[in-house]
Amino acid sequence: MDDARREALLSELQAHADGPQQRCEIHERCSVQTLMSGLCALLLVVVGGWLVSLPSLIHMRSAQWLCWVPGALLLAAGLALLACAEAFSRRHGSCVMALTAGGVEFANASEATPWECFDGFEIDQRPLSMALVFSLMAGQRVQGLAPPRFKSLSAPDARPVAGGMRLRLWLFNPMLDGRRLAMEELAGLLDEYLQAAQAQRTLGKLFAEVQRFSALRHSTGQ
Repeated sequence: MDDARREALLSELQAHADGPQQRCEIHERCSVQTLMSGLCALLLVVVGGWLVSLPSLIHMRSAQWLCWVPGALLLAAGLALLACAEAFSRRHGSCVMALTAGGVEFANASEATPWECFDGFEIDQRPLSMALVFSLMAGQRVQGLAPPRFKSLSAPDARPVAGGMRLRLWLFNPMLDGRRLAMEELAGLLDEYLQAAQAQRTLGKLFAEVQRFSALRHSTGQ
């Protein structure tokens, strides 16, 4: 590699290493999901209650289970959706993660995870939600992460998958400063922080090698 290419590579690394320095808090908006779940729950409860009470309304004396069984199933499904709507309402407006120059702070983590622990990330976009999956470097683990709980549906908690080699975060609509982030915008924001950390790590290794080489030359008197 000639000097021009070395200087160009060094300039590129320094430009990436500067990176974003501000703190970005990604919040979650799920008002649409809450409303849809609540309306569907109300519809199922009304229809299920009507089916359960239908035999007495029409004075049915036999085969009443034909109304009771589907009615009970609809009631159970409605109550389950109602619980989901209540959980989604708790998630609405909560902080999913905070991005800083030093690392990322997850909602269920007691401390920030340095960017150096991550090798990359993937975003799986779905009609009403998205899944954000971080890949961890070999030998790295996320510290201070609370284990998933039964009530995790009501909180945007990150959880380890693939034997702890990946970290999965399921969320609805990511928001930054009151503005919804598209998948491309979220990916670009995360990529800026991740590239800055990788560039800083590379520069640190290069600086250590230069210091070692200089010390070696000084010791040999060259």
